[in-house]
Amino acid sequence: MMVVAQGSGTLEAIPRPGSVFQRNLNLVRELSITSFKLKYTGSALGYIWSLVKPLMLFGIMYLVFSLLLKVGKGDIDFPVQLLIAIVAWTFFTEATSTAMNAVAGNGDLIRKAYFPRWILVVASTTSALLTFAINTSLVLVVTLVLGHLDLTLRSLLAPLYYLELIVLVLGLSLLLSSLFVFFRDLGHIWEILSLVLFYGSGVVFPIMLIKSTTLLDLAGLNPVAQIIQDLRYSLVQSSPLNHSMASIIGPLVTIPIVISVLALVVGYLVFTRLTPKFAESL
Repeated sequence: MMVVAQGSGTLEAIPRPGSVFQRNLNLVRELSITSFKLKYTGSALGYIWSLVKPLMLFGIMYLVFSLLLKVGKGDIDFPVQLLIAIVAWTFFTEATSTAMNAVAGNGDLIRKAYFPRWILVVASTTSALLTFAINTSLVLVVTLVLGHLDLTLRSLLAPLYYLELIVLVLGLSLLLSSLFVFFRDLGHIWEILSLVLFYGSGVVFPIMLIKSTTLLDLAGLNPVAQIIQDLRYSLVQSSPLNHSMASIIGPLVTIPIVISVLALVVGYLVFTRLTPKFAESL
């Protein structure tokens, strides 16, 4: 704290420039950790559920799509590609769905205490990010030991794709959480849209199986599809069914990247615009 003299001879404490940022950062950290702990409070397996859920989803999807429907037939690394996609998709849906209620579910806190409201959304997203980090680390270690990962120079791009996913999720979370305060039907709408996105993002099948060039280009404009496809390409060896999105849709690959950034900008602007109306609507 800095102390300065006032005209009346009294002293007034003025926060140092970094103190507000530090307080907000500490609040985000505490809320994130608390949310992460509460998620598994009272369950027998506790934090193990953060690993069990995506693995169970992987098992079901692998059984149905790979073994029964023969999706990805001829690609020995498809199970790894599927697991990478499911972990990324689980983070996307968990983070956006949880963050949607971050503001609406904390009406009492918003009315009684003043703090930047975006902290609730960031904390909720960070909590999901902790689970995502655990799952991703486990997947990478296990598949690396089993020899399914192909770590080459293109693997250096993987962190950028993960960053793009976080930017997209945070932008959508800010947008959804602010709109959900006023339009509760949004929860049902987003649930349906998430299902459409799941099948439209190539989570359970190689996107190269889409034969129509027009449909392939449309799928490539989906940021989630682009991120998942490029993650697969950067971490698993190339095959007839595993290519980068740039090689699939060409220069159009910049569009989903721009959409991810725009989602963050639009989400922040909408959230900031609606923030003053939160208290009276909760």
